[in-house]
Amino acid sequence: MIKFDCVKVSGKVDYVKVNSDHGDSYKAVISIDGQVLPNLTLSKKMYEEMNAKEVVTLYGLFKNSANKEKNSGIVYGMQKENGAKTFASHIRLTVPLLMVFYAVLAFCIVFPVGWMVSIVPMMNFIGGQHPMIMEYTSVVALVEAALAALFFLWAGWNMLKKTSNPESWKTVGAAELSSRFSKLHK
Repeated sequence: MIKFDCVKVSGKVDYVKVNSDHGDSYKAVISIDGQVLPNLTLSKKMYEEMNAKEVVTLYGLFKNSANKEKNSGIVYGMQKENGAKTFASHIRLTVPLLMVFYAVLAFCIVFPVGWMVSIVPMMNFIGGQHPMIMEYTSVVALVEAALAALFFLWAGWNMLKKTSNPESWKTVGAAELSSRFSKLHK
């Protein structure tokens, strides 16, 4: 399941350590108020604007898995002490567009596979010699493919909806957010 929390965390930045470069973003570790937040994706623009010893509010999309080693986060926005805000708004549109692509891909894969898988149960349910077996099987496969595509479209819509108003996101403490991550990454 695609599960992430949209939260904001405020505090004084102790340091920002870049682990790797990923094109237009960095994989980084950020320490806020002495609490380490590892596995974060941070845009290069925000990295350049973030300074140690500065009080900021970070807006992020954080995975909240029971397996702490798999948890990661994306810093979606940052508000400085003077009120200046910076957001990685390209994330807001790129992710839903990717979800539309995945929805089309899922539909194109699930329809023929679903048709082949559904033909035998439909033959048993309706009768193997029924003249409309192909049409009924096609309708069932169409419904299966539409459900697969709707899952990805829902995920894209969910992302758009959640990122529309970052000010309404839940505020958490740096210690609470840090406890989501494995000690291995800190």
